[in-house]
Amino acid sequence: MDGKIIHDPLHGSMKVKGLILDLIKTPEFQRLRGIRQLGMAYLVFPGANHSRFEHSLGTYYVAKRLGEEIGLNEEEKLLLQASALLHDIGHGPFSHTFEQIYQHYVKEYDHMRLGQSIILGNIDIIDGEVESRKLIPEVLEEYGIKPQEVAALLLGKYEKRYLGQMLHGDVDVDQLDYLMRDAHYTGVAHGIVDFERILKTLRIYNDELVVDEKGIEAIEGMMVARALMYSRVYFHHTVKIAEGMLTRALEFALEEGHLWEFWKMNDCRVIIELEDLEGYPSEIVKRVKYRDLFKAAVLASADELSAEEKREFLSAYRNVKKRQELERRLADAVGAKEGEVIIEFSIADLMLSEPRLKATEINVHLPTGEFQPLTKVTPLANALKRRQTPRWVVLVASPSKYVENVKKIWKKVIFG
Repeated sequence: MDGKIIHDPLHGSMKVKGLILDLIKTPEFQRLRGIRQLGMAYLVFPGANHSRFEHSLGTYYVAKRLGEEIGLNEEEKLLLQASALLHDIGHGPFSHTFEQIYQHYVKEYDHMRLGQSIILGNIDIIDGEVESRKLIPEVLEEYGIKPQEVAALLLGKYEKRYLGQMLHGDVDVDQLDYLMRDAHYTGVAHGIVDFERILKTLRIYNDELVVDEKGIEAIEGMMVARALMYSRVYFHHTVKIAEGMLTRALEFALEEGHLWEFWKMNDCRVIIELEDLEGYPSEIVKRVKYRDLFKAAVLASADELSAEEKREFLSAYRNVKKRQELERRLADAVGAKEGEVIIEFSIADLMLSEPRLKATEINVHLPTGEFQPLTKVTPLANALKRRQTPRWVVLVASPSKYVENVKKIWKKVIFG
């Protein structure tokens, strides 16, 4: 048989062959099986155990469908499909959970730059030899695709703007798959998207991806789904507490000189390595494993903070050492141990992990022949652009015995 059939719960049977099949076979891509798409969300939504592997396959499929609907030439189709398949190749364990740790402790990499390095063959993320293995750049070159073009497309620097928009734009193949997939696995109905309508109303005009006026409602639906999934699932306060706890365990390990190549690992390996360490990392991992999580003491909205307080928290978000110092001060004030009070920030974190949330500027082709940004055509798009998601901007959590005291003194301790 020419190629293979992969059965996907979202898109049905997908036939893969040639370049795509050979890329799927690489150890770098197979590694994504061990990385959860939604980090620690499975502790709140028990079905959320799907992986970056599944999402990457789904994104390839959406790219294939869009390329066919929109009429790309064969070369463009293959480049878009390969880039869609590999767009998450640089993700480390638990996906976005450790995003800030990359910035502070592994300065030369974040998941996007790491992905670029893997595609270009500048780094080998697989430990040990794999029999008869081929690196991703070797596979790409065998099919006449330059790894540099794939890397450029992933980073939004490719010369054909519409191809970049299809992968990382206001309405793109990545979002279409993850919204539908995450809704499916979490059981949350907010992520339902009119996939077929969107595919059939997108087109290229003047080197740009645009949507026909008859597709406006489908795009609005996608934007609503995106906003609601962020507040309901991705930034659910219990999910963020679990991710915060695991992040602190890894920070402690890194400060002690352990796990410096955590970004090469999968989820299970990080958990095992942290559990094998003495003290705080092991304690926290056991808490996470058995869902003995810290409790939310503070869930402060933007309205509850002064401009000065917001600036203070933004400064703490940007500076890991400052955030750790604030956490130590709060822990000391309530008699907790270091690491038993954690502070999480939603809006700054959201802009780092998903800058597209504020992006609503895809152009609409009107029946008059004019083109206007979506926000000019529909008031809903404008409202969603202004909407602050999620409802809380600062979360403070601790073991339950300290919660009441943290509530009483957190502002005084942090702001004096």
